[in-house]
Amino acid sequence: MPNPLLLALAAGLASPTMVAPLSSPLNDYNAVADAAESILVVARSEAEFRNARILVSHRTADGWSPPEPIGFSDPRWSDSDPWLTADGQTLYFISNRPAAGRAPDRHDLDIWRARRNGEGWSEPEHLGAGVNSDSEELGPELHDGRLYFASTRPGGRGGLDIYQADVADTAFGPARPLESPFNSRESESDFTLSPDGQTAMFWRIAGGKGLLHVSRRRGGSWSEPQPLPASINLGDFNFTPSFSADGRHLRFASTMRRSGQAAGLADIYEAEMPQD
Repeated sequence: MPNPLLLALAAGLASPTMVAPLSSPLNDYNAVADAAESILVVARSEAEFRNARILVSHRTADGWSPPEPIGFSDPRWSDSDPWLTADGQTLYFISNRPAAGRAPDRHDLDIWRARRNGEGWSEPEHLGAGVNSDSEELGPELHDGRLYFASTRPGGRGGLDIYQADVADTAFGPARPLESPFNSRESESDFTLSPDGQTAMFWRIAGGKGLLHVSRRRGGSWSEPQPLPASINLGDFNFTPSFSADGRHLRFASTMRRSGQAAGLADIYEAEMPQD
């Protein structure tokens, strides 16, 4: 029997359009704006996420400005998976840059944070061992006092799994796998929530592809995640979903082939969400 959630989304989701100022011949992903839609962060890398950088764009009368490298960018390290708080003042991201207490031969990706300082940004802060591990951490986001991220650390169900850690004052509680029904034996990452907290999206490997999945909260439980329709899951890998502050638009990255770009590289797309 067709799933009513998927049918409603398939009927209501508008066809996505590529956001040209945020897309390039390189790999572009993780476009996230503040609540005022005045500042936006995006990640850009070479193939296979090599030499990743965080870029910043500002809203102008003509739309988003061409993104420029964030102030603390350092070509020696990869910075990726940026996520901006609604007030535009705090940035969470991942990096393989060195940190106090990390062995110098460690190059896995950990979660970091930076604060907005006028027109610039503070020096990045490593979130420490309470959240980070000796494995890879990806896709951090903070929602309603919880930090969500993905990790390859032991203890998950397989591959990448989604974790959560409660915020306690300025520290984070121990990370634990996100409750059912989000993790599976396949890899999942890039968990995000709509502004009202009632819709969750993330990607999951299904049939050899990275497909955006959606779940709706009803009462105290979440529906079984379902892949978005093929009109949204355009390429072999579709990832980094984010919602606009009003919940009316979905931004995501897709490796759908296009002229002038090498296979396997992603662009930023935007689609209008159906309204209940």
